[in-house]
Amino acid sequence: MMKFGVVLPSYGAHSGRLATVDTTLAAEGMGFDSVWTTDHIALPKADAERFSPLLESITTLAYLAGLTSRIRLGVSSLVLPQRNPLEVARQMATLDVLSGGRAMLACGVGWSRGEYEALGSDFSNRGRRMDESIRVLRSLWRGSRTVSFQGEYYNFQDIDFAPAPIQPGGPPLWVAGDSPAAARRAFRLADGWHPNHTSPENLASLLQPMRPFIAAGRPFTVCLRLSLSFGDSPDPATPLSGNPAQVAAQIRAYRDAGMNYALIHFLAQSQAERERAMRTLMTRVAPEVD
Repeated sequence: MMKFGVVLPSYGAHSGRLATVDTTLAAEGMGFDSVWTTDHIALPKADAERFSPLLESITTLAYLAGLTSRIRLGVSSLVLPQRNPLEVARQMATLDVLSGGRAMLACGVGWSRGEYEALGSDFSNRGRRMDESIRVLRSLWRGSRTVSFQGEYYNFQDIDFAPAPIQPGGPPLWVAGDSPAAARRAFRLADGWHPNHTSPENLASLLQPMRPFIAAGRPFTVCLRLSLSFGDSPDPATPLSGNPAQVAAQIRAYRDAGMNYALIHFLAQSQAERERAMRTLMTRVAPEVD
């Protein structure tokens, strides 16, 4: 069965506390599987226009955990190589404990060289540090009270790590990114792959090398982050657009290409418009997908 998540209005021109809270509560009430924040810390002005203002991603989820009881809480996607993975492991484990086992994490290498420079991080080796950071997270989330790790970038001995996440092995961990390298990294190191706005045809092509393993029963989530706008006819610039029947057909095309989780960015100018679109998706589109 296809699962649906909601990109929260935690960034951009229509963002804010009330919009984020109201969207989260509406999503939980309508039966969505999850809500997701968007992550950046220190974008230079040239890169920040569409993201500003921006609520910090993990802090926001911790706040939302106390307001909800069922819906899962994720970051789409955390720029992992510009952070210390021990801090991220502790933050996400805490979120998982406080939410009763509802945390999720998609992480990517990022794209803003200026943000890396502002944070004192090396942009050139971000891929290698991404791989090692994922291994650090996995090591700390296994449930052992004392953890050691020896790597190229991170080394620690006998770190006390408690409490462990409630979810065995830690929150579901996906690799974000649209490239073949991101897809390979996801299948090698993570529980899922989280591309952004690729076409069904390209999705099917990128998943082709993984299909024998998926067919053999390996659990693996393929979650696309897709913009949606309901209207009279499809908009070529928006992956999911048109009337409910057309949107359902578009989602089925992604499903047939390999997607089993859809993270929806509702393009709306007001909270009322956003919630109408969310309700339309869950009552008129989702039943026609599976």
